[in-house]
This record gives sequence, structure tokens and C-alpha cells, in this order.
Amino acid sequence: GMLVPQGSVLVGDYQGSFNGKFFWGTIEVQVYEAPGGARPVFGRLKQQAEEGFTDFRGQMTGNRLEAQFTIADGTVTGELSPDGRSMTGTYRFTDFPFDQGPWTATKR
Repeated sequence: GMLVPQGSVLVGDYQGSFNGKFFWGTIEVQVYEAPGGARPVFGRLKQQAEEGFTDFRGQMTGNRLEAQFTIADGTVTGELSPDGRSMTGTYRFTDFPFDQGPWTATKR
């Protein structure tokens, strides 16, 4: 399960889609406000074509998202829109099959 720091509050719940060279599907991103001001992020890519999913976790720093996949090797980066309604970014697997592509998500 997600290891959300004690006392954290969900401040943004985003859902959208990703589109890579080999995989495509939906993306979910949850942004939390943690005690002390950190903003941990938890997310998931769900493949359309099969039942697979890949979780990632990271941090928001200002409007910038930087995250790593928890099982696979790779990164998810993104940018929060000025109004906070949407996020856009890219994901990249650094091991086989080296899939990468853009993603976009809007606040639920």
C-alpha cells in the first residue's frame, strides 16, 4: 500500500492518460501536504491493453513533480498548471522495454 506520512492531507487528486511507444492507458496522481511542508506524491500508470500497472512515488517542489517507479527502473516528471487544475509531463522506463511518452491529467 501507499506509505503516506502520518498527518498528511490529500490536496490534489488527478486523473488522465499516458501515451507511449509500446504502452498507453490511464494515469492517477495524488498529491499530499505533509507536516513540515513537504508534498509527497503517489501515482500509478495502468495499461489499457493488459491488466498491468506500475506505481511511482516522489515529491512536488513548487509546481514541479519528480518521481521514481517503485518496482521498475524509471522516472515520472511533470509540471502543475498555474491554476492547479491540471498536470502534464513525461514518463520514462530506463530498462526494457524502455518505453517513454507524455502524460496529462486533470483534477477530479
